Amino acid sequence: MDFSLSEAQTDLVGLAGTILGDRSDIHLIKENELGADGFDRQCWNAFAEAGLLGIAVPESLGGLGLGFLDLCLVLREVGKHVVPMPVVPCLVSATMPCVRFGTPEQREFVRPILAGDFIGTAALSEYDCEAHDPHVTATPAGDGYRIDGVKTTVPFADIASGMLVSTRVAGTDQIAMFYVGTDAPGITMERQSGQNYEHLFEVTFSGAEVSSFGLLGTPENGREILDYTLARTMVAMSALIGGVCDSAMKLTAQYTVDRKQFERQIGTFQAVSQRMADAYINNQAIELTMLQAATHLDEGREVPEEVATAKYWTCEGGNHIGHTALHIHGGISIDLDYPIHRHFLWIKQAEFTLGSSTPTLRRLGAMLAG
Repeated sequence: MDFSLSEAQTDLVGLAGTILGDRSDIHLIKENELGADGFDRQCWNAFAEAGLLGIAVPESLGGLGLGFLDLCLVLREVGKHVVPMPVVPCLVSATMPCVRFGTPEQREFVRPILAGDFIGTAALSEYDCEAHDPHVTATPAGDGYRIDGVKTTVPFADIASGMLVSTRVAGTDQIAMFYVGTDAPGITMERQSGQNYEHLFEVTFSGAEVSSFGLLGTPENGREILDYTLARTMVAMSALIGGVCDSAMKLTAQYTVDRKQFERQIGTFQAVSQRMADAYINNQAIELTMLQAATHLDEGREVPEEVATAKYWTCEGGNHIGHTALHIHGGISIDLDYPIHRHFLWIKQAEFTLGSSTPTLRRLGAMLAG
């Protein structure tokens, strides 16, 4: 496959990089993480003004009408600058399923997201079960449903106006996907501590009522919608963390040149150079598997094996790169005011988002065996 960027893609990435470059100071990042929103609202608004919140949204809804691959390239740029924004939960997990499976009325809710006025998120993870097999139940009630159960690590649920929730229809094997207002009766939230300072929440549904209007698609194609959502969320996370890993590699490579020991640059030591070489190979694996999966999805092919492979390398390769960067930097790596610390935390958070390497390998093995 030819992964060379087109001129339009190069311009798109350059535009994102220009905006992000002005917001990537470590002290500004810390300030935004500790703020009420937990992310860089000013950068988010700049993305909205530049049209970057609607990259993969059709022009008929106010977007740029580009593809998922183009969005992944911009997500990779966000990762390179480690600027906290809800790009994956909002632009991918919440928005893309609505555009693909929503009714004309539901798709209209995408417009305020593109304007930066509305934050969306997705509740996809639960305790003691994989995201592909939700246990939160949706019970038919009147002309709608009643949702019961607990979702965990829901990103930015405190500032989101709505969230996409994966459920299992009570008493059946069917999957139902709902858009639910975060302020709906029967919903409570409790703050959780994420490794990368991201706002995460445990969301409890206690008989939360949702009308049939909130149902995305039907229970008959709910499994398709869930698989669609998870595939794109995982590959988008691979793109984001691929950018983080690339930036971490560059910072570490420069450190091996600047740092001297025994009157020699540490990059000339065999052990250091070998670790950097291994990390480079892992970084290439993350990028190439992400690009392959994103290209297939962008062209309308559902490729669960390629998605699982990209997810695996995000976990395994990212873990290797993160630890390599910290070990080579030595004691300075634990300084909260030194950039490499943030890179490591982002990598570790992504490693366990929607499953770590072990369940991913199990799922990939089952697909190959089948």
